[in-house]
Amino acid sequence: MPEYQRTLTIDASPDDLFDYLSRVENLPKYFSGLTDAHSATGDEIHVTAQVPGEATASGHPEQVESNASFEVNADRRSISWGTPALNNHDYGGSLQVTPDGSGARLAVTLHTQHDDPETINSGIDQTLHNVERLVTQKPRLQN
Repeated sequence: MPEYQRTLTIDASPDDLFDYLSRVENLPKYFSGLTDAHSATGDEIHVTAQVPGEATASGHPEQVESNASFEVNADRRSISWGTPALNNHDYGGSLQVTPDGSGARLAVTLHTQHDDPETINSGIDQTLHNVERLVTQKPRLQN
């Protein structure tokens, strides 16, 4: 299964950034395509996403709903997720926040059977830039 990773250094405290990113209700604010997310049971969340046509078998955009694992490790400032049934293929990833000078380095990794590097990397870049925009706007990191 292909793996895609992109990183961005953001002018934010690693702890504040991770706290914001780990709140389930904030996921649609920064993950491109996600329209709703809320806690379900245990380490699961329920998500609704708008999947672009280039990522669907029909070639047309589709709205999908799925439960997903969502595991937060505050000590490591990492989050991992997965939705094995989403759009008929395995999908998962991780997010890692690490200190980088006076800011924070945010790394997003995706694992998917879908093999379209340009579209996938563009989606990850959009997510990273959404986070950067949210963090640098005033007031910062609103819940």
